[in-house]
Amino acid sequence: MRYVSALLLLSACVSLSACQSSAAQADVPARVDNPTAESRADLLRAVTGILNSSEVTLADDALTNDSLLIIEPKHLTGRDLRKPEHFQLVLRGTRCVLVHQETATRLLLVDTTCTAE
Repeated sequence: MRYVSALLLLSACVSLSACQSSAAQADVPARVDNPTAESRADLLRAVTGILNSSEVTLADDALTNDSLLIIEPKHLTGRDLRKPEHFQLVLRGTRCVLVHQETATRLLLVDTTCTAE
């Protein structure tokens, strides 16, 4: 009986520590801190890679004011029925991660520093 009680107590402690550990690493909305040419290139690489398109244009201040980035499809002629693509920049611990909302694809931005929003 004491063995079962000890086992249940140990199991509860392990579960609680796992919850605390994952909560400490939760995604926090973030924005780019001190953008540089490298961080802008890092962001462009991530977006073009996720969208599998080389025809993406980003403003120099993309993700510097808030954590959301919306990419509208280029309208070449007539009506374009494609939907915009949504991205969010998040902090995961100390790392900047770009999340594509439509596919949940996540890419680490290695040349970018960011701060919580």
